[in-house]
Amino acid sequence: MRSVEEAIEKLREELHAVADPNKAPAMRAYMKDHFDYMGVQSVKRNEILKSWIPETRSLNFWELIFGLWEQNEREFQYVALELFKKRKAKDFEIEDIPFIRDLIVTKSWWDTVDMLAADALGKYLKKFPEATTQVISDFRNPGNLWLMRSTLIFQLKYRENTDFELMKELILEYHPINEFFIQKAIGWALRQYSKINPDAVRSFVQTIELKTVARREAYKYI
Repeated sequence: MRSVEEAIEKLREELHAVADPNKAPAMRAYMKDHFDYMGVQSVKRNEILKSWIPETRSLNFWELIFGLWEQNEREFQYVALELFKKRKAKDFEIEDIPFIRDLIVTKSWWDTVDMLAADALGKYLKKFPEATTQVISDFRNPGNLWLMRSTLIFQLKYRENTDFELMKELILEYHPINEFFIQKAIGWALRQYSKINPDAVRSFVQTIELKTVARREAYKYI
């Protein structure tokens, strides 16, 4: 395809062809009516992407991502997330971090932020570990809920390469915050790392007064 606009228009036509408008209200309700939906379920959307994504490879990645993000219907943001899932850590550039930050704080809800944290921020910092201190400092200082959540869960796919000291530092800072999405992220991060080092997680949890949601998630596998 010759342009981002052409690519998105073709995608819109293909999504519209398989959309079920009767499903859209339930999809909106599930996301607390924050976003509009066409009514395209993931199986049909992913079937379209098998041919659509290869056709976009000549386009500028970030122009395409932001073009998708600007669309009103949530399905377009989900397509952008699929592009991040397929993007390898080696493909990120050092100057990409403002783009990642903008996406996290725009049209923010758990359904996009969680995947951006793991598949965009996580991959970026895997390639540029020397940037971690500055990026995490920038993300934790503004007091934005979704940036804070991202700092807790960007390592979800790091497994044995997880910086547990950084995770503990962030949890110690955030755990008094009475916000469900922060507490859930604390528990999720600990639960994930407990698959790799259950003793370390158990020992840490015993030293801190976690709220119920975070504690329940942290102890799920230990």
